[in-house]
Amino acid sequence: MGFLTFILSLAIANVSGYCLYHSAQSIPKLQQYERKAEKAAEWSDVAAKRLWDTRYTVGAGFVMTAISLLSSLSNIFYGASSTAGFFGTLRGVAWAALLGGGELAASGYMKSFWADKRKIPLMDDYNDAVSDTVKVMGLSDALAVGWGLLAVLRLLRY
Repeated sequence: MGFLTFILSLAIANVSGYCLYHSAQSIPKLQQYERKAEKAAEWSDVAAKRLWDTRYTVGAGFVMTAISLLSSLSNIFYGASSTAGFFGTLRGVAWAALLGGGELAASGYMKSFWADKRKIPLMDDYNDAVSDTVKVMGLSDALAVGWGLLAVLRLLRY
């Protein structure tokens, strides 16, 4: 693995770890309101849909970020041996491009749900969870760019 690829993998691992931290912070904050949301879901299809959409979007951000972190750590520790030869390089380029697309898709999916959600007075933990989720969306965009750059660097064999 080249020096630029190694440095970029380190940067991606750091951003992924920071993003995963914020994603993990938002989950228990949202779970505090889950019982109330489940009660509301018993009476309202809209509330039920919003409850499940909240779970899915936060989960998508968490899972995609965890995959990004594990993949970047794999690049750091096993990068040179896993991309040996033409097919190894092609596999590394394809995986980096797939992760970039996955981060972009997860961010877009999260934005489609959270874009119109407002903070609610007197629900501090919920509002903090929304702020954490907004950070995750922004960091996912940055990770998408990072994985795209890594795919290009691997293609050029840097």
